[in-house]
Amino acid sequence: MPKQPTHLNIRQRIAIQAAQLIARHHISFARARDKAAKRLNCTDPHQLPENREIEAALRDHQQLFQATRQPEQLKSLRKAALNAMRSLKSFNPLLIGQVLSGTAFQHTPIEIILFADTNEEVILELMAQRIPWRQREIRADYTQKKHVKRSILSFIAGEDEIHLLILPIADRHNLPLDPIERRPHKGASINKVLKMLDPD
Repeated sequence: MPKQPTHLNIRQRIAIQAAQLIARHHISFARARDKAAKRLNCTDPHQLPENREIEAALRDHQQLFQATRQPEQLKSLRKAALNAMRSLKSFNPLLIGQVLSGTAFQHTPIEIILFADTNEEVILELMAQRIPWRQREIRADYTQKKHVKRSILSFIAGEDEIHLLILPIADRHNLPLDPIERRPHKGASINKVLKMLDPD
């Protein structure tokens, strides 16, 4: 693992080491932050970097050490995301997460928001397409400190893992918070993903 400059404060060092862990082991921001803090013997929660600080360190790491591979890996993931979105276009899919932000690399899960009145509508569509899936519940954070349980349906497409966050249709103009920016997700439609793949 690359050495860190000694002049950096503990918060910056945790962010850098967390970014290295994410890049090397493909773990979550939260787990990487915890592991980095433990390695650096930091027990003060006020010294822990926010997700956006870790994301900035991850971008720096990718530019330094993955400048050749990462752009191609990202493009491949965006193509896979586009295929998944097209197959589920009746649910007005929006791409979110690292594949949208540009920090994704090989094996990063593809995160897509779908809008449906019930989870069963999406499940029936997956069954119709003969796609094996698994379901789990998460806590989605909204503005005004609102927290709501939402379902994620996950499946494998080729070598890529797809996570579908199912939201009620009423949420189309009230998306949950992005865990990195702590602002409502922006999301990218099928047309926007197409433009990202072919900006010209």
